[in-house]
Amino acid sequence: MKILHIHDIPTTKCNVGQQLKELGHRVKSIPAELLSTLGPVRFELIVLDVPACRLKKWLQEANQHFALPVFWWCEEQKPVTTAPYQKIDGMLFCGMNPIELQWSLLVGLKNYEHRIYLEREYTFLSSKFEERKRIDQAKAIISNSNNISEAKAYEMMRTQAMSERRKLIDIAEAVITTSRLNMKPGHDARRRKI
Repeated sequence: MKILHIHDIPTTKCNVGQQLKELGHRVKSIPAELLSTLGPVRFELIVLDVPACRLKKWLQEANQHFALPVFWWCEEQKPVTTAPYQKIDGMLFCGMNPIELQWSLLVGLKNYEHRIYLEREYTFLSSKFEERKRIDQAKAIISNSNNISEAKAYEMMRTQAMSERRKLIDIAEAVITTSRLNMKPGHDARRRKI
């Protein structure tokens, strides 16, 4: 694997880059402040070798430049409760033997895949939920303005979407926009049907 090792104040107890190289990985080590100057080099994962107090800062910076699994090389003596663990896919430390390091990297890669899947699923479901709210809003507008049931209003929108070969959400957005324009003062009070 090609690993980007980012260090702030490098861990003094062990040479992180060297340990990863001994496992057969290709490692590029850079100081954290040079992260933004790094060109388009391809890596498979990032190891942040930074203290907990600066982890959040460098984690955000790494996530701005790369969409990769991120591991924290942790040398803290006690658990840190303020660390942003939601974007950390794995943790490594000097006391690990080579087998433990390899397994931690593999488990972290799986954590990353799962996290990315959940983020995509959340984004998809959120957009569908927002669309549903907009369609329901348009349905209510048509129902109220034409004095018909919401089921009939939905059917009218659906029929129009099919006849115009448009998405239902596009029809709903048009209904909402038209409704807003009709409500503006000084505008013609007559309501237009879809």
